[in-house]
Amino acid sequence: MITINNLGEISPIFLTVLLILCLILIELGNDKIKKMLTPFAIVLVFLFAIVAVTDIISKF
Repeated sequence: MITINNLGEISPIFLTVLLILCLILIELGNDKIKKMLTPFAIVLVFLFAIVAVTDIISKF
């Protein structure tokens, strides 16, 4: 897994790619796929926000 060296957490770049792929699948998929992946996308958005804020704070 791609990690940030000083934090040991998931890389924001990896998380962004995963979120974009999930959103593409939600847009292109049928209703069953949309209902299944929407909670996962919401969790990814919050996780991305936490990782991004932590990464920014740790650089200053």
